[in-house]
Amino acid sequence: MPKPNKRRLVDVEQRQGMVFLWLRSGLAGNRMDDATDSALCRTLEDLAFDDGVRVVVVAARERDFCLGAAQALTPGTALQSIQALARLECPTVAVIQGGAAAEGCELALACDLRLAATRSYFALPQLRAGQFPCHGATQRLPRLIGRMRALDMLWTGRRVSAREAWRWGLVNTVVPSRQLYPEAERLARTLAERAPLGLRFIKEAVGKGLDGTLEQGMRLEEDLYALLQTTTDWRRGIAAFRRKTRAGFLGR
Repeated sequence: MPKPNKRRLVDVEQRQGMVFLWLRSGLAGNRMDDATDSALCRTLEDLAFDDGVRVVVVAARERDFCLGAAQALTPGTALQSIQALARLECPTVAVIQGGAAAEGCELALACDLRLAATRSYFALPQLRAGQFPCHGATQRLPRLIGRMRALDMLWTGRRVSAREAWRWGLVNTVVPSRQLYPEAERLARTLAERAPLGLRFIKEAVGKGLDGTLEQGMRLEEDLYALLQTTTDWRRGIAAFRRKTRAGFLGR
């Protein structure tokens, strides 16, 4: 299990296949500086090689999820943690309390699923300062909500409420603040109980399928399904179904 950074920029909680990463940069708006980005990136890289990890949840200890990069960020430096998060093969969930703006919004976009509190919001205001979203927003956002709505967010930089984000398909669930973390725990537990190889294969099939033709996606689906049938978890799942018991998947 990865150890929390000594400066406690990222708190790590790991139990029963679930990993909760709590961002706490200590800066206004929970903004990310070089140290926070480095701590989160190292943690994610460690988790990528941990076979016991079934799902990763990214949340914040502060009032806001993350309002972007700090001014103290080294000029010209890209936040490596965002791409490290996107590269994880297991399911990832962003839990949005308060604001997810600029690079903070791009961090949330790098996750597979997003849960949001009722009063939270999303924004990509970089263009107001003559900057450019360069951590995947121009590519991930239109794939989620379509070209027109993505351009609306990217060009205007306006705040999109949690409710509007839900209507657009940017978030999966919107709940009152007091229910946000219990709901995240429930979702994480559900995913952790599923067959881990199946979760990863589905993520690969959906992700790569969107970048190719339907025919290419169908072939990939067939290949992954055939591969899954060779695993121990496949046999355990079939046996458990017949016995009407829990499978106890091993991830192999």
